[in-house]
Amino acid sequence: MNLDKISDERLFANNTKEDIMRWCSTLRYFHYMRARGGHNCEGDSFCVYFKYDTREDLISKLSLIGVNIKELQEGEIAFDPLESYSIDDLDKLKITITEFNDLVQPQNVEIYGKKSHVWVIKDRFEISVSGTKDGQIYKVTDDDFNVCLFLEKKIDQLKWEPILDYDIESQIHCVSKRKYPELYRKE
Repeated sequence: MNLDKISDERLFANNTKEDIMRWCSTLRYFHYMRARGGHNCEGDSFCVYFKYDTREDLISKLSLIGVNIKELQEGEIAFDPLESYSIDDLDKLKITITEFNDLVQPQNVEIYGKKSHVWVIKDRFEISVSGTKDGQIYKVTDDDFNVCLFLEKKIDQLKWEPILDYDIESQIHCVSKRKYPELYRKE
């Protein structure tokens, strides 16, 4: 049993080996991410990470792809998982960026007219794609793959390849060339 890899049975439960190999061999920046499983309410997706240096750099880079970061407004509450909130506070709660607690996480956005999800973490932000075809965010399809191809062309136009964050490839649920070289071979 290899603890650094997902079992074949689990890896190919939602998509065929041929589909995953085609995706892996074609995508240059996005990676197929198999859901970790368990109770974390996470599904399969395609993801890419980009680096940023400062608050201003983050805001600037996201604005280039049409994602506007919102500041926490008066009366809104930055969600703290260690706090208890009243029922009256629920509509006021906003998930904020940990490093910039006055900025709201972008989450579900459109990038160049394509539904995406953006999440900001320390020194990087993630763009993920899933549910394009039918809103089912727990599985990916060729429709999601095609969105990734479209976004990769836009990334090329932005010349963002130097700010790609390859740390994504070390995650066990990331189907990367580093962990799954056999899926990157042309058959």
